[in-house]
Amino acid sequence: MEINFKDYLHHIEMNVRFMDLDAMNHVNNARYLNFLEEARIAYSQEMLDLFKNINDLNVVVARIEIDYIRPILYGEKIKVLSRIKSIGQKSFTFDSIICVKKGEELKVAAKAIQVIVAFNPSTNKSTKIPIEMANRIKQIEKL
Repeated sequence: MEINFKDYLHHIEMNVRFMDLDAMNHVNNARYLNFLEEARIAYSQEMLDLFKNINDLNVVVARIEIDYIRPILYGEKIKVLSRIKSIGQKSFTFDSIICVKKGEELKVAAKAIQVIVAFNPSTNKSTKIPIEMANRIKQIEKL
């Protein structure tokens, strides 16, 4: 499957740290969740101008699916590319690619799908995505 990196409007770069490694000297599978979280928050702040304050973060992760393609090693730089590929009334889906950056070349290390649900903390239940947020997502991602 060919990936068009230009379809991903947002990216964030990170360094692999010693604490990210497991006993096999590559990035532990659980750390990919941290990379994806950093990318989601950066996307929300930079693209949607949302979640500048932790009290504004009224969404929860409902599902994450990760396909691991190649190991990431200590000292490598990674780049996480993200887009929102679909939106419903109460949820939206992030499509992300975690790449190892070799100069200007990107080597895909993992692909992920993340379903995010709007959440009302006072009722402890899902809620409709605020119309302003939905409109902004649709505008940015051309959905």
